[in-house]
Amino acid sequence: MSAMQVREYRPEDIESFHSLHDEVFPDVPLQEMVRWMSRDDVTAGVAVRGGEIVGEIPVHIREFVVRPNVTLQLAFEHCVCVREEMRGQGVGTAIQDAIRQFMTDRADVLAVYRGDERSSAYNFYDRCGLKDVCYIRHWLLPEDARITVGAGEVLPADALLARESELLEVFRDAYGHAGGYQRRAEGFYERALTHLEAVELDTTFYLLVEEAGSRIEGYCILGFYGGSAGATIMEVATRKRDLACATRLVQQACTAAVDNGRRLRAELHDAGVYRPVFEALGFEPQPRGEMIMASPLDLRAVARKTWIPQPELADVRVRLWTPRDEAIIHEPEGRVARTLTVELKHAQAVRWLLSRFDLESAVGREEATVLGARSGDLAALGRALPFARWEYQAIDHI
Repeated sequence: MSAMQVREYRPEDIESFHSLHDEVFPDVPLQEMVRWMSRDDVTAGVAVRGGEIVGEIPVHIREFVVRPNVTLQLAFEHCVCVREEMRGQGVGTAIQDAIRQFMTDRADVLAVYRGDERSSAYNFYDRCGLKDVCYIRHWLLPEDARITVGAGEVLPADALLARESELLEVFRDAYGHAGGYQRRAEGFYERALTHLEAVELDTTFYLLVEEAGSRIEGYCILGFYGGSAGATIMEVATRKRDLACATRLVQQACTAAVDNGRRLRAELHDAGVYRPVFEALGFEPQPRGEMIMASPLDLRAVARKTWIPQPELADVRVRLWTPRDEAIIHEPEGRVARTLTVELKHAQAVRWLLSRFDLESAVGREEATVLGARSGDLAALGRALPFARWEYQAIDHI
């Protein structure tokens, strides 16, 4: 038996790479896989034996908003495949280790959209150091729901692309207070509508808009899946987070789905800004089934990008300690007067660096500790890496 080599994907791997993908996931045409793997924001870790790929983990590198005006490069893993006879032999872990090496200068954080916390796949990521940073709940429109509002004009995806600049303006108004999504910029929707998951699921996208004169006040993006009766609200946004406008748009989306014989769902944070809309319309919340998991590639490098300087800590060295890692995450430019050591579990450290952990309240509950803290230090540390609300968007899922 030949030895296994673990390395970064190369263009000459494409046929074997594509073949293994189609053994595990819905088939995609070879030309679509070539297009996807040729993008400059996509690569993969692969395990090769005897000239054939026996394991693969593609990654899509995204500029991801962790809190308002702060972005990191997140490498989202997706479509993880290991040949059946090679499973349980550490192939996936070896690929993960390789990705951490070759992605160090291209990404800040490894991430994945994951579900089913009791599954072997979830536990695989957990063992590899990726930890939950947010939870997403599915909400289903009841099959017997009564919809009394017309669908309005359901526009094709071309309209979404043609009016992108207007949609981006509304999105920023609706979600500029939060993180948890890919940074929106010109060209975003064209890329989103053609990413690999959209091809796998044969997703057709539609747009609903509400206008005042010629100005878009709100919009809703719908996704209908080929080969199934499913439909998802991919994104909804309104100016000033207007819930009445959002309600009208979601009502129209419900009608469009029901008229096409589809069961509609939404994917929301429990504290999501539009949750009241779905509750009022009778959508039924399901047990939590999805999350984003993440793992910084370099604790100090991530902290340099997310840390907000605090005058009280100007001459204080801040060390982050966990049972598996430690790093200096803040180093004074001049004299070091003293050192604080923030003592966290690994999962807490991941959340804190990504603005998903309230350090001060955790210390108050004795769930975290800080060595050397004086009066005011906990508040200053909390301001340096503040907790930020996240607003997941289903269109980002991969």
